[in-house]
Amino acid sequence: MTVVIPVHQLNRPIKRAVESAFAAGHPGQVKVLVVCHGLAANDVQAQLSGPPQSDIEFLEFVDGVPSPAGPRNAGLRRVTTRYVAFLDSDDYLEGDALSSWIDQADSSQADAVVARMRLQGGSTVRTPRLRLLRGGPLHPIRDRVAYRTAPLGLLRRSAVERLGIQFTAGLRSGEDMEFGLRMWFGGGRIEMGRAGGNYVVGEDAVERVTGDMLPLTEEFRALHHVVKAAWLRELPSRARHAIAVKLLRVHLLAAMHRRRNGFAWTADDRAALATAVEALKALAPAVERPLSVAERELLRLAESPQVSLETFAEALNRWPSGGYRTQIVTPRLWDNLRLESNFRYYGAEKIVSIRR
Repeated sequence: MTVVIPVHQLNRPIKRAVESAFAAGHPGQVKVLVVCHGLAANDVQAQLSGPPQSDIEFLEFVDGVPSPAGPRNAGLRRVTTRYVAFLDSDDYLEGDALSSWIDQADSSQADAVVARMRLQGGSTVRTPRLRLLRGGPLHPIRDRVAYRTAPLGLLRRSAVERLGIQFTAGLRSGEDMEFGLRMWFGGGRIEMGRAGGNYVVGEDAVERVTGDMLPLTEEFRALHHVVKAAWLRELPSRARHAIAVKLLRVHLLAAMHRRRNGFAWTADDRAALATAVEALKALAPAVERPLSVAERELLRLAESPQVSLETFAEALNRWPSGGYRTQIVTPRLWDNLRLESNFRYYGAEKIVSIRR
């Protein structure tokens, strides 16, 4: 298999990423393709200590576009192995992650194995939101796989080619949103990676592009690109609903939450919120039904651009009101039984923790 590692700055911990990729597989099992985005291959290679390895290839890629999509697509076009995995230069793999994913994909004939993830500090990344009682492959709706849009883990290259998917060009963030969703909802067999080696999200980088506070018109470009896609509108209504809830909760409402306490809101940002809500409701009219009371408060603010900036900012800074319970429970009690409700998700998490 091939691990594609794009790098766009020489101050990235590329040595750690490369070494972790080789350590996560059996000898001779893994190739590494380092895509040097706007960098000279010799300069990137100099960051690695020791003699050059035959299983490392350095690919120079120049497009002048500040987007991870270009180097990722360039790397994907270069891969000829059965499996491919993507690893950000800030991140690393632990244990025998790659050999475990390969064994799992070989034995199950899976099109993808979704990586288990943790933060460098130790916290587990709890996506997808897996159902409590699960056996066999992941179900894209029941296991809430839409919550993991980043296609991290192992991908069967023939499945990627069958779907004709690539990373969305030109986006500074969210370039992997459509790629991941099409992979999960494309009809193939998707496995959850076995317990053991994790994909670790590095937290010691100088900066991460995903942490930038972009104008909302820019940040929501990936969301609108997905919502307008023909393949999404051809999915069954339950699948469209699951994806819309995820986009609303994780991208739109979370974007508001990150901009609390002193963010300089503009009329353009407010209009971008309202437009995005309108697009998601058009895609899935019942999108707000699984939302908690507190989430509904944010939604009402998002879709009300006529409210003054001062009133909007004050309400957002006071959020959430009513205590922890309002962040879990839906306004209508029977909506708590919906698959995407926080009550269902956190209730299952509580049962799992008690069993442990």
